[in-house]
Amino acid sequence: MAKKKQEENNTTASNEEIEKNTKAASRDMFMEYGPFLIAIVFILAIRIFIASPFRVDGTSMMPTLQDGNYMLLYKLKKRINGINRFDIVVVDYSEGQIIKRVIGLPKETIKYEVKEEDGTKKGILYVDGKVVEENFIEDDYKAATCIRNTQLCDQGITLGEDEYFVMGDNRAVSLDSRVLGVFNSKKIKGIAELRLFPFNKFGNVSK
Repeated sequence: MAKKKQEENNTTASNEEIEKNTKAASRDMFMEYGPFLIAIVFILAIRIFIASPFRVDGTSMMPTLQDGNYMLLYKLKKRINGINRFDIVVVDYSEGQIIKRVIGLPKETIKYEVKEEDGTKKGILYVDGKVVEENFIEDDYKAATCIRNTQLCDQGITLGEDEYFVMGDNRAVSLDSRVLGVFNSKKIKGIAELRLFPFNKFGNVSK
């Protein structure tokens, strides 16, 4: 009986030692790899909820942005400040994501008029009947606004309660709301106003 009890005590002591060693090994592993795991979670959280880099693909935002530029997409700023006219934004659509500029806001009526003055065509933006200056692009870019959507110049477009009209600065070639239609706020992923690359053009872009 005494021998059997001794064996049980030895087994219990052995199990306790194994458990103790296992806990020690787990603690040592966490101390070694824990900071890396925390850093990964932190970086992922930033990318998902706060900000992430975005590469400009194509020429639709010229001359403001060039193909291959990298922008910092602020996701949190959209939630804090809302979406404002002339913000440069990244938008979800059926084939991926595009970077454009917000022109029309919810419940507004936007319309363009193309006039010729001194041999130069000029595009003029009207918002609810009032002229709004687009100082971020030259007249030749503005004059191409109605190429892809004549309704914009004929009778204008009235936006709904959660509808935004976006266009690229290079109006002659940009695939935007003139073809794709309006976007709601859920489709707008964030605001991209800071250029990261190329380094010689680092900084906020024109608005």
